[in-house]
Amino acid sequence: NSRNNKKESSVQDIKRKQEEKEQFELEREIYYRKKKIKRKRRLKLITRLASLCLILLVIGGICFSAFAISAIQGAPKVTKELIRENYISSEVVSGDKIPDDLKHAVVAMEDRRFYKHRGVDFKSIARAALNNLVTSSTQGGSTIDMQVSKNLLTSEDKTYKRKVRDMYNAIQMNKIMTKDEILTTYLNNIYLGRSAYGVAKGAKVYFNKDVSDLNLAQCAMLAGITNNPFVFREHD
Repeated sequence: NSRNNKKESSVQDIKRKQEEKEQFELEREIYYRKKKIKRKRRLKLITRLASLCLILLVIGGICFSAFAISAIQGAPKVTKELIRENYISSEVVSGDKIPDDLKHAVVAMEDRRFYKHRGVDFKSIARAALNNLVTSSTQGGSTIDMQVSKNLLTSEDKTYKRKVRDMYNAIQMNKIMTKDEILTTYLNNIYLGRSAYGVAKGAKVYFNKDVSDLNLAQCAMLAGITNNPFVFREHD
């Protein structure tokens, strides 16, 4: 009897272990099946979202293209003559009369990637847009080329239409002018406070010197004024 009981107990143990193993295999299969279903649902959701984003991107691109075409419609052809006719400054100097220190300082302050882009710096525009969305500070994405357009070819209007036209003009400018010519144009018409337009006038107003005679410190100061010229708008 004892031997039979042991044998029966052993059979029951084997049977129980087999049942536990089968139960484990079943639970594992159910787990992986649920996981697979979740993965499929997630992939389906991601695919739908990606499709929606693509559709919105296409629609946005079409709308922007239509708006851009509308914005530049009627804009005059950008030529060197047109730009020269719209100069603000009465004291214009050639690029070789402007110290390199002043040029470098202004580029560093206003448009670090000036010599790398072709009129529009999309990286700066994206960075400025992101900054304006997530912080309380405001950044602009205008390049020196776009500022030349705003100062001489369009207006101070704070509208998207003007921005698009400035972008268009900046790209056209880069087709007919060198970067040094564009920078010289900018420096000859930039507002420096105290009714001074252009670095030649600014050098005389602030230092009583010809711009070509400015030292490094004076170049740095004049370039610094470009950030907030209206602080210096009143005469002494």
